[in-house]
Amino acid sequence: MPTIQRRSSMIIAIHQPNYIPWCGYFHKMMSCDLFVILDDVIFSKRAITNKNKIKTPHGTKLLNIPLSNKKGLIKNITILEDQKWAKEHWSIIHRNYARAPFWKQYQYFFEPIFESPDEKLADFNLRLIEVIRTILEIQTPIIRSSELQGITGAKDDKIISICQALQANVYLSGTGARVYNDENKFKDSQIQLVYQEFEHPSYPQLWGDFIPNLSVLDLLFNCGPKSKELLKKQVIYE
Repeated sequence: MPTIQRRSSMIIAIHQPNYIPWCGYFHKMMSCDLFVILDDVIFSKRAITNKNKIKTPHGTKLLNIPLSNKKGLIKNITILEDQKWAKEHWSIIHRNYARAPFWKQYQYFFEPIFESPDEKLADFNLRLIEVIRTILEIQTPIIRSSELQGITGAKDDKIISICQALQANVYLSGTGARVYNDENKFKDSQIQLVYQEFEHPSYPQLWGDFIPNLSVLDLLFNCGPKSKELLKKQVIYE
């Protein structure tokens, strides 16, 4: 269990602008005071910044955004000009969720974004993230790391620099970062390192047995307004 903090604590979480992210992304967002979009780090082909999975009658389907520029900072990565991919992605989403209970309620939030995708990957993904957090009624403010001044270092040092720039004394980290976070650096910088405690909810899905770790679209179209309750905000201080 995380250590209880006084109310004067400032909790931030930091994450790259992923494509239609999974449920845990928004659980982290609703559990912090400020959510930082990490868009000024090098794009990695192994990351899921431009890809994610949905569910189909035949299992999972990977949706991959084609890129015209795959080198450089995430904020500068550009999407292939041919917009056929966007029509194809929306068509696949439509075909596989049209029978979902809340498809009609939410489809019009997303359709205009796929009809006019942005030139830059980060901008496109952030439009989708903003829509999703609106549906989930997440009030946490969002800021891009590229908008901050005086940020230095890489990896842990960069995270600590962002925390210091924003006067945050609690950093909410994903559990996967346990293997590489230098906890002593955070301690020396007087920043408490707290790990996300997220239990993936099980909920009614189309197409057979439950499959976790899909895009949050699967949760929204199947569960509607109940989605927010299923994510259960992590209480870090009282």
